[in-house]
Amino acid sequence: MVNYSVQGSRESSGSNGLGAECCLVCGRNYGRSRLPGLFQCDTCGFVSADLRIPDDQLRALYGADYFHGHEYLNYVAEEESLRLNFRNRIETLRPLVRNWPQAHVFEIGCAYGFFLSEIENEVRSAAGIDISAEAVRFARENRGVHAEQGDYLALDLGRKVDAIVMWDTIEHLKRPDLFIAKAARDLKEGGVIALTTGDIGSLNARLRGHRWRMIHPPTHMHYFSVATASKLLDRQGFDVVHVSHPGNSRGLKSMLYFILVLQMKRPEVYAMLKSWSLFDLRLTLNLFDIMYIIARRRPDREGDA
Repeated sequence: MVNYSVQGSRESSGSNGLGAECCLVCGRNYGRSRLPGLFQCDTCGFVSADLRIPDDQLRALYGADYFHGHEYLNYVAEEESLRLNFRNRIETLRPLVRNWPQAHVFEIGCAYGFFLSEIENEVRSAAGIDISAEAVRFARENRGVHAEQGDYLALDLGRKVDAIVMWDTIEHLKRPDLFIAKAARDLKEGGVIALTTGDIGSLNARLRGHRWRMIHPPTHMHYFSVATASKLLDRQGFDVVHVSHPGNSRGLKSMLYFILVLQMKRPEVYAMLKSWSLFDLRLTLNLFDIMYIIARRRPDREGDA
C-alpha cells in the first residue's frame, strides 16, 4: 500500500549521509544506527534509511512487479487474507469514529481497493489514493471503489473527513511528517487517523536486529516505534487513543516465497515446494512487531468546520 511523497521532499544532502538535516519526528540530529545502513536520531531514537534516492527511481519501485513478485507474491491472490486483516482493523476503528454510518473515510495508499470495498456499504463515503496506476485501475474497474492515482500531498479533498487510514504505508514515505500534517488539516475536529506499520521497538525486531523482516530499504524508508510514532502524531496535533499489535493473516505460499526467495535468495527451493498442497492454506501469525495506532485530532487548529 503505497503513496510516497513527491512534493515536499526537498531534503538536504546533509553531512550525515542520510539526505535529511534533522529528525523528521523531533527535529534533532541523526547519527549512525547500530543497524547497518540506517540512521538513528540521537534524541528520540527514530530510525530512517538513506532518503537521497531520486523520486523517479523511487516511483519506479512501485510498478506492477511490486505487488506481483517483489514485496508480494501475488497481492490479488491474497485478497481473502487481506480482507480478513482489514475486517479486524475495522472492528477496532469503528467505535472510535464518531457516527460511523455517516462518516467520510479516506485511505492513503489504497492499493487494489480491498479496504475501501470492505467499508463502502458501512459509511457515508469511502475514497482513496495510491501512487500505483495499475493498482488504482484494478480498484476502480474490478472492485468499483472510488480510488485515484496520485500524490496525497498534492490532493485537495474538497472537504474535511472523519477518518484517514494508512495501512502499511507510512514506512514507504519520504516525508511521513508532511503526510501526517496534511491529514491533520484534512480531518474534522475530533476526527481520527489510523495507521499500521512495523514496530522497531518490539521484542522480535530487537532480537532479529538487521535481519528483521521489515528492514528492506529503499521501499521501507522509516522505522517507527510506538514512542516515535506517538511523538510524531502529538507534534502534529493528535492524541493517541489506541495502540495494539494485531496478528496478520497470510497465505503460506506467500510466506514461503518471502522467506526463500526474497530473504534467503533460494528460488530453486521455493520452486520445489510451492506445489505442495500444504502451502495453499492460510495462517494468522502474530510476532507482535506490527503496531496499530489510532489517534484523534485535537481541537486546536484554525479553520475547523
